[in-house]
Amino acid sequence: MTVLSISPVGPHDFKLCLRVAGSFSPDHTQNLSVLRSAVRIEDIPTVLEFRQVRRDPVTIEIRTDLQDNEPEIKRIAGWIIFADLDLSPFYSLAASHPVMGPITRELHGLKPTRPASLFEMLVIAITEQQISLAAAYRIRTRLTERFGDSVSGLWAFPTPITLSERPVEDLMTCGLSQRKSEYVKGLAQKVVNGQLDLDRVGTMSDEDIRSLLLQVRGLGPWSIDYFLIRGLSRPDRVPMEDLGIRSVVGHYLGSGQRLSPQGTMRKLSPFKPYRGLAAFYLLAHSRLIKDHTAK
Repeated sequence: MTVLSISPVGPHDFKLCLRVAGSFSPDHTQNLSVLRSAVRIEDIPTVLEFRQVRRDPVTIEIRTDLQDNEPEIKRIAGWIIFADLDLSPFYSLAASHPVMGPITRELHGLKPTRPASLFEMLVIAITEQQISLAAAYRIRTRLTERFGDSVSGLWAFPTPITLSERPVEDLMTCGLSQRKSEYVKGLAQKVVNGQLDLDRVGTMSDEDIRSLLLQVRGLGPWSIDYFLIRGLSRPDRVPMEDLGIRSVVGHYLGSGQRLSPQGTMRKLSPFKPYRGLAAFYLLAHSRLIKDHTAK
């Protein structure tokens, strides 16, 4: 057992992060003090177990059965929990706002979580197009359990080469439509043959990433903005076509009705260059209220 620790840029309330992540997941049985994530460290499947062991300074303990490569373990662990994301400038910008100010104080230290690889993030974006989060979650679970690797009671997401080699019909058995199966397979093939270099994407500008990914069948403006905000932590990106975002921004900042995409961006404009982060906080607050009301 390897035990490491990382110190994320504060503020960072890890239990709150897990609570919010759980509110977006159909699996409400998860432990809200420990995060277990199946990842690949240099192609070796392993489970990373996260828990917060100190609040000041914030310290997250990482446990894994992998015995070496501590720098890569720390890098991937930090990536999953957005360890480098500094919330302070956003909080300063939102502090005097009559709606966002109280919400950021209530959700102080909230950061999103994300999958360990950009490939998985792109597959998530494809699966979540035009269906519910719960349905997309079930599809990805079946995809992962059929084509991924079992490790310590969890499943590591399938590699691009594995998915590139599967017939479209096999992917469809997981619940994907024929078109989405073709999208996932095509994406995997582009990664495998080097047409899409995901290691380079993180160094590119938003617009260059958009131009690159629009050439990938199955990725459109919504998918790319979702990938930018959640996958690459570009805090000003907003998937403004998203009905959920348009509804929640309208509820908190508008007339209570769903806004147009342009109206959504206008209401979020006071929080530029953190409009995407602002939308995430509104979504999180709405989810937590629904969870509390349901109990």
